[in-house]
Amino acid sequence: MLAKPDFRDPLLKYCVTITQPPGASWPSNKVFVQKLRYLTCYILIGNYARWQRGEGNPPTLAALQRAAVASPRQIAGYIKDLRHGGYIVAEQQERDRRRYHLRPTAALIHEVARSPLAFLAASERLEPSSRPLVETISSSPERMCDWLGRSMDCYQDDDSLFAPFRTIVQVTERECGYPLMAAVLGAHYAAQRGLDTGLPTLTYRVLAERFQVSRQHIGNMLAEAERQGWFSIVPGGHLREISADFIAEFETWAAGQMAHYRLLAELVSSRAGTEPETMAV
Repeated sequence: MLAKPDFRDPLLKYCVTITQPPGASWPSNKVFVQKLRYLTCYILIGNYARWQRGEGNPPTLAALQRAAVASPRQIAGYIKDLRHGGYIVAEQQERDRRRYHLRPTAALIHEVARSPLAFLAASERLEPSSRPLVETISSSPERMCDWLGRSMDCYQDDDSLFAPFRTIVQVTERECGYPLMAAVLGAHYAAQRGLDTGLPTLTYRVLAERFQVSRQHIGNMLAEAERQGWFSIVPGGHLREISADFIAEFETWAAGQMAHYRLLAELVSSRAGTEPETMAV
């Protein structure tokens, strides 16, 4: 994928997708677009998918607290917020009415799948598949849950998805750091191609409004990026410079994400229609 001459064209489209305003009225950017919170949801979906396949333990809060990287208290509070927002349903276990399964709703699955689906779409723009993978996966919450769950299995077996990409991980530790990074990289790719896209301009006001954070938070992230030598923004929201190493890491990360989710989509879509879909959403 990296060797294809048009590799950066679908990356620009990916950046545009990731920086779009959230469709939900609930502040999903503040809930999902931060590494620990996103990984908690990702693992929750994986626990549920594995259990649905008959390969794992019941998806309880205790199981999630053992697997996730945040503290048990943080996870309990976060799950409470997700239940309030309609992203998780706690269902009583049949054998022990005192215990509950955590079931992800379709809304949660769609939020967590936003970036994976965009990477899958990017891979299909580079190499069209014999069957429409994005359409096949996204048309069914059950299928998306299985798809994300198998990704989580890979992550837990051998973290080649995040661990090698230190800068990407560091950026995502800040609230809305990832979509901010996508906005900057998108501006870089758009400028190279002389295109006018749906990307936000890189001013404090526009970025703060788009990502539902304060201008001070945007300023702090941009200042950190300049200190780290990743990129710098001049007054007026213009990208002055961006590190070649930063671009190379993102592009390698993106190619890996495309390949990872493409392979899993081919596996899951090949099973579509051959197994019953019983997940309630």
